[in-house]
Amino acid sequence: MEHLWIHREGTVKSVHEHLSSTKKLSTNTIQSALERLFRKELLVRSKQSHSYIYSVKVSKEELLGSMITDMLGRFGTDSQLSTAAIINAAESIDDDALNMLGAEIERRRKVGES
Repeated sequence: MEHLWIHREGTVKSVHEHLSSTKKLSTNTIQSALERLFRKELLVRSKQSHSYIYSVKVSKEELLGSMITDMLGRFGTDSQLSTAAIINAAESIDDDALNMLGAEIERRRKVGES
């Protein structure tokens, strides 16, 4: 996904070339991974000649947000547990990110009061 976020689109071959500089993966492995991401609706694809061109359907932010929401949903409606998990995760991010998070929380509170 990282390659596709950067380059906006790619084929199995281009993704394989990018990843093979750091990892030993076969083109079949890359093809399988892209196919799974397509089936999960994280990628879109179009046929060009004999191959597919893949591009991302969701941004990094959307994917991460969805993953966090899904993870918190697994704990049910226990708001104390969810809050503790968010605080625990926040301990590993830098001050700039914490400031952005604080500003967004404040913005949403103001919108909720309106």
